[in-house]
Amino acid sequence: MAGLVGIRAEDMEQVDALRRAKLEWPQGLPFIRPSVRAPVLVAADKGLDYKVARFGFSRRFMSFNARSENLTQSKLWKRFFGKHHAVACLSYVVEWIDEGGAKTPYLIGRKDRQLLWAPALVGPSLDSKEEFGFAICTRPPNTFFSHFHDRMVGVLTSDLAKVWIHPEGHSEEDLLACVRAPDDDELAAFKVKGDIAKRKKGDWSAIETQGKPVTSGDLEKPVGGKPKQARLGE
Repeated sequence: MAGLVGIRAEDMEQVDALRRAKLEWPQGLPFIRPSVRAPVLVAADKGLDYKVARFGFSRRFMSFNARSENLTQSKLWKRFFGKHHAVACLSYVVEWIDEGGAKTPYLIGRKDRQLLWAPALVGPSLDSKEEFGFAICTRPPNTFFSHFHDRMVGVLTSDLAKVWIHPEGHSEEDLLACVRAPDDDELAAFKVKGDIAKRKKGDWSAIETQGKPVTSGDLEKPVGGKPKQARLGE
């Protein structure tokens, strides 16, 4: 599940459309929770533009993650899938793991510090037709992410992003392939310094991390079908 994600201000400089969006969010968006307004990339006449949408299509029920296996079946998702696509550019996804009896947050992003381009669906909010909502497409995790959660966001390559953002004329199979699990060595986890839950309301400062990044080489493979957390606390 991707219920808390973020975009660093400096990472918004990587994409022209997000550079323009940064005028509205000069500090970035370190905490994008359900119902928070955020920029998502959409197709424009020339290249890409951004649209402001709330994370989730409704506050009344969970509608911020679209499971890949339900995109063609769900009454909600199939009205957008293949027609109204967007990309949610993320610096990281926040996940918690148990370390010594305490829930410890990690920021999981690209090892090279580039943005994660996550396939998303976008359209009118179910709560207010005057606003837009978006949902990030999720899938079963790769081995690395499975140490943190049993679902992960899809991650587009540059070629797949072109397919996803222009879904017209592409088969369901081609579009579903866009909800891709990245290679394990593409990702890294960064241990958060401090307690995210205790941050004051309105604190939009960047989330600080500590220690060296955790990569696939630092983790043991799952044993018996269950992820085994190894050396995460070091």
